[in-house]
Amino acid sequence: MAFRNGSLIPAHDPSTRENQSSSPTIQRGTVPTNTEITIEQSNHPQFLKSIDDLTAFSAAVDAFKRHYDDLQSHMDYIKNAIDSSLKSKGITAESPSSRSQSPRNDASGETVAEISDKVERLCELMCSKGLRRYMYSNISDRAKLIEELPAALKLAKEPANFVLECIGKFYLQGRKAYASDSHMIPARQVSLLILESYLLMLDPKKPFDRVSIKDQAEAAAVAWKKRMMSEGRLAAAEAMDARGLLLLIACFGIPSSFSSMDLFDLVRKSGAAEIAAALKRSPFLVPMMSGIVDSSIKRGKHIEALGMIYTFGIEDRFSASSLLTSFLRMSKESFERAKQKAQAPIAFACPFFTH
Repeated sequence: MAFRNGSLIPAHDPSTRENQSSSPTIQRGTVPTNTEITIEQSNHPQFLKSIDDLTAFSAAVDAFKRHYDDLQSHMDYIKNAIDSSLKSKGITAESPSSRSQSPRNDASGETVAEISDKVERLCELMCSKGLRRYMYSNISDRAKLIEELPAALKLAKEPANFVLECIGKFYLQGRKAYASDSHMIPARQVSLLILESYLLMLDPKKPFDRVSIKDQAEAAAVAWKKRMMSEGRLAAAEAMDARGLLLLIACFGIPSSFSSMDLFDLVRKSGAAEIAAALKRSPFLVPMMSGIVDSSIKRGKHIEALGMIYTFGIEDRFSASSLLTSFLRMSKESFERAKQKAQAPIAFACPFFTH
């Protein structure tokens, strides 16, 4: 008796030899047929099948490793290209741990938390493209950018000019660029956040005094409004569109072609309460708000007027309780008139019911 192919068979069984000689021989390096594979595998011990499975798995791992190495090589190439571009502009890459940990005080004496050295260098060099790229990659962390940018912008040699250079002429693009489903929303958010940060760093008592910058900003505001008016009224503008124009004139001045109604529509459509901290620092917009609030009240826009009072911090000039009382009285009178108008047709349609 002897073991052969995992089975116990007689050593000198002629029939066995005939079966062996008559069965097809599987040569090394050839591909067996499905029948041959089935017979061969059925005679293999279980551990040999496991070895085959491990061999196939090893081949898959090897293929994955090759693809991963190719991808890593591609990413390294991109990183080296970016580093080379930054170095050519005098900007060096850094790790987060290398940032300054000491707090600073801005001009108003308020303590500013950790300021990114990279942002400071970008502002010092007035590298608008670099700053936009940095902001774009961090746009989801609005709190971080609002904390860093106002103080960093002060390091620019000409902050006003730098801000106008950063926003470019994006405002000439159509309103579809501001729609909620537009892929351009992050880029628009960057421009608006730059304007908001500039307003936060601006000293209300010492606005810029360069005539050329003022003229450039005024031309931008007029072109922005003209484009919005061609697409419909300001009252129908997209929220981001209205906010951008409002921030621009809050930073650099209100052109004479802007009416009080224009300002009212921009404030109402822009969600101004969300950027109230910045708007309260505007040396151009705040002095105008009392007149706009008064005209709003006269038109019966009491709730909108109340919102503007708190947004721009002019509560000391208006009585919120008096404003609400006036609104409730006006609403009651309006309701009574509507009620009488609704009842009037019944009396005229059926006069014989009175007899």
